[in-house]
Amino acid sequence: MLLKHIVEQTFPNGLKVICLRKTGSPVVSVQLWYKTGSFYEKDGIRGISHFLEHMMFRGSSKFGPEEHAQRINDVGGHCNAFTTEDVTVCMNSVPRDFLEMVLEMEADRMDGLVLDPKTFETERSVIIEEYHTYMNNPVAKSFLEFRYEFFRNHPYATGPLGKLEDLKSLTVDDCRSFYRRWYSPDNAVLVIVGDFDQESIFEKVGKFFSEKKPGGPQKSGPDEAPVALTNAPWMRRQVEFDVPMLILGYPAPSSSHEDAVALEILQLVISGGESSRLHREVVRKESVAVMAGGINHMLKRAGMSMFFAAFTPDINPLKVEKSLQAQIHRIKTSGITAQEMEKVRNATLTSRTFELYSAENICQRLGFSECIEGDYRLWVERLELLKKLEMDKLVDVARRYWDDTKKRVLYLKPRRTNPLLYLGGIFRRLFRSRKGEQS
Repeated sequence: MLLKHIVEQTFPNGLKVICLRKTGSPVVSVQLWYKTGSFYEKDGIRGISHFLEHMMFRGSSKFGPEEHAQRINDVGGHCNAFTTEDVTVCMNSVPRDFLEMVLEMEADRMDGLVLDPKTFETERSVIIEEYHTYMNNPVAKSFLEFRYEFFRNHPYATGPLGKLEDLKSLTVDDCRSFYRRWYSPDNAVLVIVGDFDQESIFEKVGKFFSEKKPGGPQKSGPDEAPVALTNAPWMRRQVEFDVPMLILGYPAPSSSHEDAVALEILQLVISGGESSRLHREVVRKESVAVMAGGINHMLKRAGMSMFFAAFTPDINPLKVEKSLQAQIHRIKTSGITAQEMEKVRNATLTSRTFELYSAENICQRLGFSECIEGDYRLWVERLELLKKLEMDKLVDVARRYWDDTKKRVLYLKPRRTNPLLYLGGIFRRLFRSRKGEQS
């Protein structure tokens, strides 16, 4: 039913516009999705997409530094942006009467971005500080370490955060060249959801965007070679944080693949929250980890199904791996219970249903499906697929992707052992053992 109310148009300059009128509240969400991110970067400019995301708020030909955000805040709206491997997205939500104001500002920074050298250096300091803050988080740093090894020699090896040495050496000319190549109407999708006049919406968009010049035919990124797994299935790295980590991962399909929904369900069963199998068995029952979880990181061109555990220094990492592996094997051999299936299905459907109440969430879903999955219609179609997903299909997908011959493990060992954590781990296990005997 939802798809019937979506209208779309592609302008002669290549800009695709997707609109869904949603009444009920007098607001409108406008998101401009540029099909560029860290995948399109090369050595020497790793992190440039995220850098340009920051510069998008630092002035364009008609609007001064911070004026974009200030104008939206002044009318009671809000704006933000984010950068991923495959896209850079500018988001705005405003009262419906200010739709044209947003369109004008987004159109201006599509081809009129001001890259002032002084402002550029200010943002460099902010971005480098963000980098250090992220890298000071042990869990976040662990994932980056694993990602780099898992996608070694592939454009996905380095994420949007970039490389510190590149962030320090990037120039205004580097950003200007990257901006001119990728930030153009033929490489963008404009998504509008909310309470607007459907009869005039394309006319309003055309008023600000129709004269924008396409960037030309040079929109090809790096060669999209398949992920070549490292020859070392079990890797060890010394790290500066206190808590040992073990990360286990398998190659997964791209987000557009038909098996993506089934893998989402499987991952929720095995690692989604305190009722999941990993928390119930690995953390609480076996007490070999203080934290365990998982995530499917499925991108536009490739994916990774990942499991992780943090544990105390007294635990052998091979024991942790064996414990994680046991839960994965149980899914592959015995499947999941009808109760688990119903719980996860209901939770997912409920979450998707609540998304329909927010123009901003719908906007983001449509943009993601169009730019990452390949077609905005998949957002709705996959909701229907979720309702019909059978148990046999889930087991088949688990066996296909959680293949031990393609498994890669990274053990992150602290450079120095914290004796308090070591003793704490022993006492924790003794306490749980005693508690088990008493019960």
